Amino acid sequence: MKAPLFLLALIAAPAAAQVPPPVGRPVALDATLTGQPIRAPVGDLQVTVSQVELPAGGRLSPHKHPFARVVNVLSGRLKVTNLDTGQVREVAAGDWVVDAVEQWHEAVVVGDEPVRLLTIDQGPPGAAVTIPRTP
Repeated sequence: MKAPLFLLALIAAPAAAQVPPPVGRPVALDATLTGQPIRAPVGDLQVTVSQVELPAGGRLSPHKHPFARVVNVLSGRLKVTNLDTGQVREVAAGDWVVDAVEQWHEAVVVGDEPVRLLTIDQGPPGAAVTIPRTP
């Protein structure tokens, strides 16, 4: 099942994207791509797990997230541009990353391979987890 592009989270990770952990060994993420500490929302949480595929040549329009989103890049490569900080990062298959919080960002698929993302959102029940930028 494919989600609308504006519903996708894009990615921010600790200073460098992570490689897949060996079996039995966790990946510890403690900051977003822009260096923000990861903070959980207060109160009850709803956890939503999604898998999305972007075709070769695809892109994610500018958007932001009010809460941290954990993302695993299952396949392909994606160039993420943070529109607030100017940082540009590339993430690729095997990377575990955390989206920037309350910072506008966009992304484009790099190369000829589609990008598959596994996303894990944690936010208050019923809260929007992705906010599209409107002109």
